[in-house]
Amino acid sequence: MSVPPAHRPLRIAVCVAYFHPIVGGAERQMFQLAERWARWGHQPVVFTRRLPGQAARESLAGIEIRRCIRTLSLGPLFGATFIASLAAQLVAARRRYDVLLAAQLPWEAVATGLVSRRLGKPAVAVPASTGPGGDVDQILKARGASLLRRCVLANQRFLALSEQTLDELRQLGCPETLMARITNGVDLQRFCPTDDGPPQRERTVCFVARLVPAKNPHVLLRAWARLNAGGEYRLLIAGDGPLGGELRSAAEAAGLRNVEFLGQCDDVPAVHRRASVYVLPSPSEGCSNALLEAMASGLCPVVSRVPGNVDLVRHEQTGLLFSHDDEQALAAALARVLQDAALRRRLAAAARAHVEAHHDLDRIARRFVEEFELLTAAKPPRRDRDDRP
Repeated sequence: MSVPPAHRPLRIAVCVAYFHPIVGGAERQMFQLAERWARWGHQPVVFTRRLPGQAARESLAGIEIRRCIRTLSLGPLFGATFIASLAAQLVAARRRYDVLLAAQLPWEAVATGLVSRRLGKPAVAVPASTGPGGDVDQILKARGASLLRRCVLANQRFLALSEQTLDELRQLGCPETLMARITNGVDLQRFCPTDDGPPQRERTVCFVARLVPAKNPHVLLRAWARLNAGGEYRLLIAGDGPLGGELRSAAEAAGLRNVEFLGQCDDVPAVHRRASVYVLPSPSEGCSNALLEAMASGLCPVVSRVPGNVDLVRHEQTGLLFSHDDEQALAAALARVLQDAALRRRLAAAARAHVEAHHDLDRIARRFVEEFELLTAAKPPRRDRDDRP
């Protein structure tokens, strides 16, 4: 792992609703970033929710984890209690960090905005999702949207994972001078092309994602029924979620052939080694970690033509795109790459090259550090000088 030039150690307060061992794309990305910051001599401390069975505090890979956010799961009281609890914890721990990072919106960024105003601590916010139900959409549709908006905009820097994220931040009223593009990164050593897969990998497609409506798995199964009537191809579905049982029943009822449900998989590279094509039919995406990992592993991407995905995949250049609600188009795209080995390999190689050039996780982690250093060198004016412990 490359190590950046020595700078003064930064104490980074990472605010996120869920963290290790809760595993999703955003949580995994934030863990990998924090792990690198710790290896480089910085001091990340994570403020997150405590779920049943979890320790209140833990140190892991140089990351201090404080599971201290308490909430009431009663409609609008959830957001209010999340903000109040996180803000109180950040104020109490104000001597433990130099910069705040809200790894999602809205509630994390509302709390960091409030604390930044109170203590003069610089704050960075990173919207994690876009589109209907996404981070900005939640703010605009929430009760008290005007107040939430003002609190969020009190953060000093906004890092956008996609072009759509920039557009949505503009809708929120964020000044251009406070916004910058960034992207998610991938571990290029862990996720890399290999030649040691089984012979049937050339006829195998994988889908690695949470089994939730937002990932559109039902469209995938319907497309598979069109594509694989003869049973010559195999579909691996890696992930779990509330739709798991329903999807298994639907596949059985439809008589789908060669569909393998793997459940939650910790060893994603092992899944990639069994396939040559990665499929993602989501109706919306921010900057999909699962897609980046598949591209880095040398799989050919077949993904929905939605913001976020189109920032990563260029049609006919680094993969194939299709309309997220068109199962016939999805089946046709999968048939193309499964039946044309030269096309599949060309797109897969180009996808890997794109990730190497733009999504190296070490480079992304250094970019965050650069943003933190700029902000800590020019702290915002303090609104409340009471700094008593």
